[in-house]
Formats: sequence, C-alpha cells, structure tokens
Amino acid sequence: MQNQVASVPAVLTVELDIETVTQGARPPAPLAWEDADRLCWALAEDLQRILGPLQEYGFVTLGGLYDLTEVLRPGLPMVDILSELYRRSLPDTRFQPQVMAIGTRGEEFPIPAIAPECRPGAGPLLAIPFLFLGEPDAMDELGARLEKTLLEKGRASLKTGQLIQDSFGIKALNLSFATFNDLCALMKIQLENAELGGLWELLEAALFTNRPPARVTLPEGNLFLVDGGEAFARFLTFSQWRAEQPGHEDPAAGYARYQQLQRQYTAGLAAHGLQLYMVEHTPELVAAEIDQAASAARMGAMPPDTREVNEVITSADDWENVAGLSLTEHSRSGMGPVAYTVLARSADGQVLYFANQYPLAPESIQRIRQHWQDQAAACGIELELIQPGDILHSPDGNQLVPWPEAMGTGH
Repeated sequence: MQNQVASVPAVLTVELDIETVTQGARPPAPLAWEDADRLCWALAEDLQRILGPLQEYGFVTLGGLYDLTEVLRPGLPMVDILSELYRRSLPDTRFQPQVMAIGTRGEEFPIPAIAPECRPGAGPLLAIPFLFLGEPDAMDELGARLEKTLLEKGRASLKTGQLIQDSFGIKALNLSFATFNDLCALMKIQLENAELGGLWELLEAALFTNRPPARVTLPEGNLFLVDGGEAFARFLTFSQWRAEQPGHEDPAAGYARYQQLQRQYTAGLAAHGLQLYMVEHTPELVAAEIDQAASAARMGAMPPDTREVNEVITSADDWENVAGLSLTEHSRSGMGPVAYTVLARSADGQVLYFANQYPLAPESIQRIRQHWQDQAAACGIELELIQPGDILHSPDGNQLVPWPEAMGTGH
C-alpha cells in the first residue's frame, strides 16, 4: 500500500530592485545542498513563529529563486513532483514528518524538471517555493490556517533575510510568505492593471486541472483558447483582420495593436509553460459551444515549429526573366516588423510573385530576409529591402501592399 500524502504549497516572495531586473541580469544560481538545508531550517523556524506548532507536518524547500511564471504552471507540476519525491522518501507505508532541502550536487540540480530557469530579466518578484505535507485529513486545517494568516503576518525574520542575502548574493527589498492563492491574486491584479485581464482568465483555466476550457475574445480581433496545458491563438493576416474590422478608421494602427496584443498574450502563455499553437481562422472558433471551439482549434492548429505564415496572392510558374525583387518590411514604432511583402517583377513589369509573410518568432525576421536575399542572388539580381517604418496598405485598407505601390494612398 502506497503512502497517502497530501500537500499545501506556499512560497517566500523575494522582491528585488527593479533596476536589477531591467538591466537583464539573471537570477542567482540555485544553492548547493548545504546552503539549501540552512535556508530550509530558517524558513521552517519563521513559519513556526508565524503559524504555531508544525512538527506534525513534513516540510520540503527548494533552494532556488524562481520567477512566478515558473511556479504557476498548468496543473502545478512542481507540487506533484515534490509530493512524489517526499512520498518515496518515507521508509514504509506510514506518513512520518521530516524536513527535506533540495539543492545542487556539484553543478547539477537533482530534479531537472523543476530546476530554476534563471532567465535574464526575471522578476522583480521571485519566489522560494516550499511544501507542507501530511496525512490528507490533517492538511485541510493547515491550508485554511495558511490562507488566513500567512499573507497578513508572514514577514521573514531579519536572520532569514541576511541568510538569503549572503547565500544568493542579492539584496532583497522585501521578504514575505504567501500561498499559491495569494500569488494568483497578485498576478490577477498585475495583469488587470496592465490591461491584460483576459490573459489571467486563460491562465486561471490552465493552472487548475478541474477547470473547463476558457476562451477570450478581445475587441481588437484577438481570440485565444486554453484547454488544460494547451493554448491556441487564432492568427489573422492583415486582410483577415480587416474583414473582421471593416470600420476601423486607421487600419495600420489597428492591426499593429492586434499584433501587439497577440505577442503579449502568447508570450505570457508560453512563459507559464503552456504548449502554444497558432491556429488558422475557422468559424467554429467563435462558436457558442466552447468544447466545439476547442476541438476546432486542435484541428486547425499549425505545427508547433511553425515560425511564419505565408499569404501568396500571385505566383507565376516561370521566374526565368525576373528583373526585380523587393521586400517591403511592415513595421510600427516599438514593435519591429509585423509582416513582409514580397514582390517579383519581370523586365516588362509583369508581376511574377506577390505574397505577404508574417514572422511568428523573432528569429523568423532574419530567416525571411536571408531567404529572399538568397533567392535574388540565385536570379543574378540584388534584393531591394525597403523599410518605410509603417504598415503600408491599399487605399481601401484591405490589403498590404509593397513600396512604391503605397505611395500616395494615404495609408
């Protein structure tokens, strides 16, 4: 018979100076086991001071600093992994309280799946995760005690603060204990203040396995679906977006805003560990039945390695007499390129190839440029790269166009 062990997760939040984060510094590497063990006992002492006697519970601490996006992942895998590790450490079928610290052995973190990622610019609020464990009947009461007490009274001691400063080599502005529910509430507020409240709706559906699928549709034309640990983002070309937003007074600004939100939402979903898929538009995505929409999203999902969307408008079979090849970069201040228009003409002015390409990842920008540079070289001509610094469209606002066709169109 296996040990029956339930758990209650929480964290010590570590607030860093915002300037440290904006300079792109990485969070410190995780602690060696000996330092992680000292940190573990310091946290246990603080928590006993705040919550009262805790000797009947097991306690596991991770000796690393984690971005909140690493802690709040679909299904909370960190909690499952630590619970299973603790259960396996028990000598027989009976639960026994014990204290465990997880740190590096040599240069390696012992559990790669939950090792701190130490991404540049992570923070400014980092977390040291820990877990209380015990027999299932005993954990409900402890969970309620944490929710009632931890956020209000959960300040780490000066001793713990000094230990963290010395161990990680950082200066923390604030050290506070918080439950996972507290973290979720904090993230919800932060995203709503950044006018990204819909992103929290999607993340909330992903974090907890008992939640139904979620769909968020934004006025700017973005549509997102989350089902479990999978996220689907509908992608619209400029023409498709315009068909849904025919009355927009400034199509260039409107599509730029659509692309900006697309990047913010997909980056947020990916940062929390969701498997992200771009999806071609189908009417079923906006169907009233959410399960039907989720099925349509899976059917229309692009392969995970898709890095660009190609929209071919004109394509001739014969390129032998190509005389000119241009690549117009559609961009917006502060965003970088959102699309490229490729135009190939023959010596007599005939359009041989006319297409729009949409990069879905930063590395696609250089790949698109290099591809057409190579294509021009193969044809014995030079590629004309045109960067007008705006999104160029036809006079009716329904199609991206290359320079110089956009001259005088009032885009």
